[in-house]
Amino acid sequence: MAKKLISAVVVVAAATMATSAVATSSMSFNLRAHVPVTCGVQHNPAGTGFAGNTVNLGQLREYCNAPNGYQLEVRYSPNSLRGVRLNFGNESVMLDGSGFATIPGAVGPKIQTRPLSAQLGDGGFDAQELQVAAIAN
Repeated sequence: MAKKLISAVVVVAAATMATSAVATSSMSFNLRAHVPVTCGVQHNPAGTGFAGNTVNLGQLREYCNAPNGYQLEVRYSPNSLRGVRLNFGNESVMLDGSGFATIPGAVGPKIQTRPLSAQLGDGGFDAQELQVAAIAN
């Protein structure tokens, strides 16, 4: 009886070791992550003021993780700001009064801070609001 019990224990132990060895060598693990595209603009009014016909409007902190980059969309009241040149660092756009303009942002994911200024046209700065948004390409 003792021999049968010892034999049964050896068989169970051998089966357990074989099963754990097989399970360890055949296991796999798959991990997937989804990162949503996030773009935004934050305005910092530090440094605002007039210098001749140029209005310093502070700084824009732009961020976007889109693989193909982003552009900035500017919205303002239609029939206003005609002839005003908006400067975003080294980029600029002449506003035509349509209420909409675009500025290049970046060709890939980026975080950057750029000074924002406006060179006044004949009509001056005749809008109460200027909206800037970062839009993924």
